[in-house]
Amino acid sequence: MKNIKHIAIAAAFGWTLTLSSCSEFMDLEPSTEYTEEMVFEDAQLTQAFVNELYNNIQNGAKEHTLDGLTDDAYFTHNYGQKAINETAVSESGLEWYDNDNNPFKWANRYKGIRYANVIINNIDNVPPKAGFDLDRMKGEAYYLRAHMYHELVRGYGGVPIVTKNFTLNDMEAMKQPRSSIGDCLDFILSDLEKAEQFLPVTVSDSELGRVTKFVATGLKARILLHVASPLYADRTINTLPENQFAGDRQAIYRAAKEAAVKVINESPFKLIDCSTGSNTQRAELFKAIITDRKNSEQMFVRNFGTEAGDKNDMGKWHGPNGYHNWAGTTPTQDLVMAFEFEDGSLPQGMTRPGDNQVGNPYIGREPRFYGTVATDGNEWGRPRPADGQSLDPTPTGRLQAGYYEVTDGDADISLELPDKSKVSFKGVNGIDTRKGPIEDWNGSWTGYYERKLIDCAVDAQYYSQAVPWTYMRLAEMYAIAAEASVELGELEDAAKYLDMLRARVGNVDTRKALAAQGRQFNQADLREFVRHERRVEFAYESVRYFDVRRWMIADVTNSKPLTGILVFGRLKAGQTQNRPYVHNEDKYTYYYYVTSLGNESRKWDNKMYFAPISRDEMRRNTKLVQNPGMQ
Repeated sequence: MKNIKHIAIAAAFGWTLTLSSCSEFMDLEPSTEYTEEMVFEDAQLTQAFVNELYNNIQNGAKEHTLDGLTDDAYFTHNYGQKAINETAVSESGLEWYDNDNNPFKWANRYKGIRYANVIINNIDNVPPKAGFDLDRMKGEAYYLRAHMYHELVRGYGGVPIVTKNFTLNDMEAMKQPRSSIGDCLDFILSDLEKAEQFLPVTVSDSELGRVTKFVATGLKARILLHVASPLYADRTINTLPENQFAGDRQAIYRAAKEAAVKVINESPFKLIDCSTGSNTQRAELFKAIITDRKNSEQMFVRNFGTEAGDKNDMGKWHGPNGYHNWAGTTPTQDLVMAFEFEDGSLPQGMTRPGDNQVGNPYIGREPRFYGTVATDGNEWGRPRPADGQSLDPTPTGRLQAGYYEVTDGDADISLELPDKSKVSFKGVNGIDTRKGPIEDWNGSWTGYYERKLIDCAVDAQYYSQAVPWTYMRLAEMYAIAAEASVELGELEDAAKYLDMLRARVGNVDTRKALAAQGRQFNQADLREFVRHERRVEFAYESVRYFDVRRWMIADVTNSKPLTGILVFGRLKAGQTQNRPYVHNEDKYTYYYYVTSLGNESRKWDNKMYFAPISRDEMRRNTKLVQNPGMQ
């Protein structure tokens, strides 16, 4: 008896509205079920199914993301991230790894792979129809399947490669062992090469968000660099054979470089010049690479509308509590110290609890710092809500992430410093602190706020932002080319690609920065330099979680104490200031103390290089082998 399969395409229309709302295939009726046979008898229905496939790759425009699992950030509200940072996870206790915001969540990605397989295995039988490009749909399906597999590989290592459409009668056949990391790499590259054959070089403005040929080439560069990295060559810590790469690492570094350079030289994407104007202006130009709905650097993005459907509420999720936002994933002191000064040197001190400085420690940093991190006294970008305007009357809002003496203060401010001494004065609690008068429970623990992914002009308490999530941008290709060049010993090439990336924000070149940091122009120092460059360029873009693992430096980065900043302002001799308080470095002396945050006892266990597969999955598929230490 023929097995009738049903494919739900109820959600196939939400994202397409942001992609191409004028397209013919948008006329389909939502919440309708179609048999598989029906879907692949009509190119219009097939297109709708392909559209839905895009929803099966996870975007990072979320309250809690991979960045909270690194030394770059701290997630204010836990949701299982604390357990991961304290290594208290296993197959029976996945914690945040089981959250739908996890881009490599096993069940979610295999669900998407199943849909991709259905398309790939049936699309050649779809009758042609005017206005619908079946070859392009095939290319999209191959790309998206590769994208989902690359997420699984980066999270778990070698995983089962599934290409068949299984039915309920195939329960035993569904049980497949994990493929080796080398076989997974070959499979992903094969899918991407097929995608390159069928995808267009460009898309129209009405279809921004769809993948193109050079996005596939870019993903080749990314996954090749990933598998070439030290983690997969290791045999001491990485003891599972399925996670060990046995091939020629130099060859895949070479292939990664060639793919990245191909995108740089041949694709229509271009780096955006952010090198003109003041430091503040350059910072805003850099930030706009992420927040613009369209620009020449964006290779692959997830677009968002501001009305119905899946929305981007990063302003509410990550913004300051003094705007009725939630301070979701906030920058650490460690990330703040990673940003260079304009001369290429790195800030010194202010790294350990108790380190302190009188006067603004953030003056003279490179533009990417100001585009990424919001510090006490920074302009936010819009007036305060009605209940905050009497506390901060400035037209664009000045962050109050500290505690301040005022002449007519009626609050007794008592602050315990890291050495257990106390400072007391009459003053006010900053509106954006955890002692502030507006939603204090949503204040930042670290004393900083993220601004890179936020359209600060939007009233995020009530409205979503039309800011895309960037899956891939051209800057990554320069970073890949540079890193691969370092590992190949081609140092001049490495400097060339780094210099292009740095020059676009007006930073000094690689040699000058190395000299300013007391480093040499050699392979070891350039390796550290390119790793540092990736950290600051891609902060908050869900990159560092994978980087510290593939480089095998997480034992250092993820075992650091969690630190933030305590800021307070005292009136200078002879100065007075009545409420409302406004940041003023002429009237105030500001004090900055690095603080240790007891919210998480961060530590590292080598089992954390790969995520655990759930116990339920292990029981369903008895051919699976668990990642070491995750039983």
